[in-house]
Amino acid sequence: MRAQRARSAAGLLAMVLLLAAWLCQAASLQVAPTRVTIQHDRGADGLTLYNTGSDALHAQVRVFRWWQENGEDVLEPTDELVVSPPMLRLPADSEQLVRVVHTGPPPPAGGERRYRIVVDELPVDQAAPTGPGLRFALRYSIPVFVVESADALPQPSLRVRVAPDAIEIVNAGAGSAQLADLALVDAGGRTRVVAPGLSGYVMPGQSRRWPLPPGASANDRVEAKLNGEPQPRALVADR
Repeated sequence: MRAQRARSAAGLLAMVLLLAAWLCQAASLQVAPTRVTIQHDRGADGLTLYNTGSDALHAQVRVFRWWQENGEDVLEPTDELVVSPPMLRLPADSEQLVRVVHTGPPPPAGGERRYRIVVDELPVDQAAPTGPGLRFALRYSIPVFVVESADALPQPSLRVRVAPDAIEIVNAGAGSAQLADLALVDAGGRTRVVAPGLSGYVMPGQSRRWPLPPGASANDRVEAKLNGEPQPRALVADR
C-alpha cells in the first residue's frame, strides 16, 4: 500500500513538474483564422501563421478531405486542396501567409465541400536550449468550407431529441453546424451543461449524441451557440 501511494505521489509530482515546464515556456505558434470559407469562383484564401516566441520554429501544413460516418469525423489526404508553402520556418516574432487553393470539383448546388487543414509545429532539436523548460509541439486543425457564394452560405437545419440517456442532434440542412456550449435548461431556468466549449460539428445528413447529465429531463430545453454566434439559441425539439 505504501509503495502504491509512493508511486501515486511520484506520478502526481511528475505531472506538476510537466505543467510547470509548460507554463514556463508556453507555445509560440498561433494560426488565424480558425475557420476558412472559400468561394468557388474565387478558388483561394489564406491562413496566417504567427511565431510570437523568441526562438525560430518549423511548421508543416497538410490538407485532408473531411466527412462524418455515424457522427464521427473522418479525415483522408486529398489533392483537392493545395497549400503553399507546405513546410516553413518562422523566425522569432514573425508571421507567414499560407495560401490555400481549392482545385477540386465545385460544391453541390446549395451545399458545401468540407476539408481540414492540419498545422503542426515540428519539434526542433536544440543542442543548447536558450531557455528553461520543455518544448512542446502544437497541432491546429482548421475547418475549410468551399461554397458557391459567401453571400448565401448553406444553412443547417437541426432537430434535437432528448432520450433517457442521451441528447441526439440531427442535421437535415445543407450546411454544417458547429455547436458550442451545449446545455439543457429546465422549466425553472436551471442550466445543466452537456458539453462546455466547442461541442463539435454535425454535418448535413448526420447525427451526433451526447450523454445526458444527471438530473436532466426529456422536457428540458436544449440550447447551444451555433456557428460562432455569441449567444445560445434554443434548438427545435423533435418530440
